Amino acid sequence: MKTNKLVILGAGGFGREVYAWLLDLISQGTLRSTNTAEWIISGFIDDSGDALNGFSDLPPILSTVENFVPADDIYVVCAIANPRVKKILTDKLKVKGANFYTLLHPTVIVGPRVKIGEGSVICPFTVLSTDLVVGDFVTINSSCTIGHDTLVSDFCTLSGHCDVTGGVKLLEGAFLGSHAVVVPKVVVGEYAVVGAGSVAIRKVAPGVTVFGVPAKRISG
Repeated sequence: MKTNKLVILGAGGFGREVYAWLLDLISQGTLRSTNTAEWIISGFIDDSGDALNGFSDLPPILSTVENFVPADDIYVVCAIANPRVKKILTDKLKVKGANFYTLLHPTVIVGPRVKIGEGSVICPFTVLSTDLVVGDFVTINSSCTIGHDTLVSDFCTLSGHCDVTGGVKLLEGAFLGSHAVVVPKVVVGEYAVVGAGSVAIRKVAPGVTVFGVPAKRISG
């Protein structure tokens, strides 16, 4: 029987969380795209060789990004939260010809007419309501809600418990801190940051950081 191998990009704390979510998928059989393939988690890609020191029960760090050698039966799962770093590293691996796996935890609720791009990671108890787009290499951590008619563009990251309401546009690389809220039809610009616990009630300019209730510009 054919075996497909999963390799996690990033061996930090989020990488270890992604490992746990992949184990959930394997245990429930939801990783099996066909009945002729089995899936295993081979290990991690990380430029820090000691990133897993003290975690003896995890698979090993297999290589750095530079030394990673793709193969047809290897699928990379992106566990990098920083949008700019995520883009740099996934671009490098795409040039090498890497395959990417889109992780959708079994507890995620996906409504009708929802599109999810390549290499995205959507963690437990998230709700994707209806008529929305999640781009490539998007990270949505646990217990987020995404409202109708929303765009979550490539390389965005939503930390845990974010509430993105209807008609919102998160442009490339936008980052939402834990418990951030974006009210209906607000646009968050490219690589902007909405701080933890903040409520964005108006457009957030590209590259700036906003914080507070209501969120106000603090840098950028």
